[in-house]
Amino acid sequence: IVADMLSGAIACIGFTWIASPACTELEVVMMDWLGKMLDLPAEFLACSGGKGGGVIQGTASESTLVALLGAKAKKLKEVKELHPEWDDHTILGKLVGYCSDQSHSSVERAGLLGGVKLRSVPSENHRMRGEALEKAIQQDLAEGLIPFYAVVTLGTTNSCAFDYLDECGPVGKKHNVWIHVDAAYAGSAFICPEY
Repeated sequence: IVADMLSGAIACIGFTWIASPACTELEVVMMDWLGKMLDLPAEFLACSGGKGGGVIQGTASESTLVALLGAKAKKLKEVKELHPEWDDHTILGKLVGYCSDQSHSSVERAGLLGGVKLRSVPSENHRMRGEALEKAIQQDLAEGLIPFYAVVTLGTTNSCAFDYLDECGPVGKKHNVWIHVDAAYAGSAFICPEY
């Protein structure tokens, strides 16, 4: 609310840093406020001096798409370094992402807009388990595909179920898969100290 009031007082159009450095700086500071409210580790914060920080997106759907596009670009670069003889079309045909069968429809739309395959991982009691994600990744690796992205939902829209981030995160790390945490529905609860 304070950031919105300050943004309104600045009364600018903050498309880029050049258009309004003040809006950009406010966004950086506000994202650190949010990170601190969520008790994120310091490396997630811009003020840490590391690679942390974030940006505000207009919608949760936009956030999912931006995360997918970031993961896609990162994996394209990595694979090109390993296989310089492969062109973009070859690599894109092999990329595969993952989400729970309980994920919001915006995740599927992000895959369509991003031009990549997204695989629906069966959930257990509406929650994606690390074991199921591991199994899906192993199957795709055996077929010569390249796992690159997984959406772990904390508060599914239909039942507010939480995927097992503590299980899925290590699976993603093990396979160098970008984990996008979709907490659009229930993530705001994390600002409460008891959560």
